[in-house]
Amino acid sequence: MSDTNTAMTEEQKAALVRSTRRLDLRRILGGLFVLYGVITTIVGIVHWNTDPEKTGGIHINLWVGLSMLVGGLLFFLWDRLNPVPAEDIIGQAEAEAHQKAAGEGRELA
Repeated sequence: MSDTNTAMTEEQKAALVRSTRRLDLRRILGGLFVLYGVITTIVGIVHWNTDPEKTGGIHINLWVGLSMLVGGLLFFLWDRLNPVPAEDIIGQAEAEAHQKAAGEGRELA
């Protein structure tokens, strides 16, 4: 198999980078933390008087919800400030394609 058949076009590289960054674990965890943080914060606000009775005077749902919101937003900030380099994504994909091609060549021999 020649290198021209395995080489990716610029459009394919850009699509690969976008899809890989979209599925970055930091975004998934950030989204979950923000979602659960919003839910827990709303529960803490709605049940304002029942939390301190059960937790010794602390509005635990409110504080945990706000903490989860901050944690989720920090995951998003981390992803935005330090994204996975495009060179790493493309290099990994090319290495996997090369390894697959080499494996197919051994199977045929």
